[in-house]
Amino acid sequence: MKARTEADNWVQSLRTLIRNSMGVNWQIKPNKGKTKIRIRFDDGTRVEKMLGIDWSRAEAPKILEKVQEIQHLTIKKKVPLDEAVERLRKTRNKALNLAATPNPKRLLNAWEKYENHKVNVVGDVTQATWNQEYGGKPNHAILPPRNKPQGKTYLRLREIKADNANELLLRIGEKFEHGTRGRQIRVQHIAAFLRWATSKQSGFLLPEENWNPPPKNALGEYVGRKSAEKQKKSSAPTVAIEDKDLLELINSLPIDVDKSQKKHRLRDRAMEWDLAIKLSIVYGLRPNEVSHEYLEVKKNKTEFLWCSYCKKAGGGTTKPRRLWPLHPEWEKEWHLLERIKQKDPLPRMKAGAGDAFKNYLRFNDVWKRLKTQQGVVPYSFRHSYSKRAHQIYKLSDTEVAAFMGHSVPVHNSTYAQWSTESMLESSMERAIKFRDLTENKKE
Repeated sequence: MKARTEADNWVQSLRTLIRNSMGVNWQIKPNKGKTKIRIRFDDGTRVEKMLGIDWSRAEAPKILEKVQEIQHLTIKKKVPLDEAVERLRKTRNKALNLAATPNPKRLLNAWEKYENHKVNVVGDVTQATWNQEYGGKPNHAILPPRNKPQGKTYLRLREIKADNANELLLRIGEKFEHGTRGRQIRVQHIAAFLRWATSKQSGFLLPEENWNPPPKNALGEYVGRKSAEKQKKSSAPTVAIEDKDLLELINSLPIDVDKSQKKHRLRDRAMEWDLAIKLSIVYGLRPNEVSHEYLEVKKNKTEFLWCSYCKKAGGGTTKPRRLWPLHPEWEKEWHLLERIKQKDPLPRMKAGAGDAFKNYLRFNDVWKRLKTQQGVVPYSFRHSYSKRAHQIYKLSDTEVAAFMGHSVPVHNSTYAQWSTESMLESSMERAIKFRDLTENKKE
């Protein structure tokens, strides 16, 4: 009974306002949850029209406003009722559309606020990672600064004109092949941005009606599927590089060149990549971890290398870890601890670490041969470490996973080939010893 009384109160108050300000010939009533206006003319005829406004307490001010506007158009301007109602409906729809469809500037302004939220408020992303993967317009006030428009997602976003989330997500991945990791990342970035921009957390920077993206588990249609050939290629296990080939690759870097200016720059770059590749080989680093930002020398009883990089993934965030060299003699022979302590230059990986490795090595003859014959990729350095750990040092899955900075399930799903192969080799060795022992007893 109380709820009905409260409802009657707002309706009665609204009807009283309309009657006192406009006369008894102007009335309102509900119709299927919407508001209908009824007008009685002096000749006794009556006309009813739907206003397209919800019949609710929250919409009461809007109902009053529209009824007053209709009266003004019909009485003062002599506009026919049908035309007056239609005019107001078009005006309202236009206003809604303008509010729901942000211009490019409004969308990019929201993107700037999203950067501050991700980097400075919640700290999900470092500024360096944001600049490379997300990006934005030039900004010299941040560290590291952006000297020009940068970031794979931002450079695509600023090119796109879209009226809603669906259109934006469809177009964001257009320049990437279906089903590729690059396309998936761009779609995920934009979906997360829209999810934040249409939330209370952002202050509803974008209207939810048009810009709320699909749930995380429903983004597949925007990413697409790889071709059968691409699927086959991507599902193939990553190739590890044998020690002899690793040494050949390192020895092929153009470190010893003449002192002409051009050759000198070539040598300097080769020195940077010499250190980057050796770190990747000896410690099994991810490409992103090859940075002075994450690497430092610590000391307990002896000096060791420490990595502070934390990778965020679906299963959580990895922890900083001590790095264990395999082979230890390579660590000493290549003076890796000393080179990190004195901060010998490492390559600047503006386009992303994995791409930077790929772009530099693609001109190397040894790498081109290994890629053609074996299908090696930059992550092959990390797989080589795993293979070495299992097959030469006979370490367990738990130990190698800890050394490499991920969980045992992740290790087993990604590097199981080396673990399984090592286990089978050990089993075969035991089987042969057992056979030999049995045969000797028979003799």
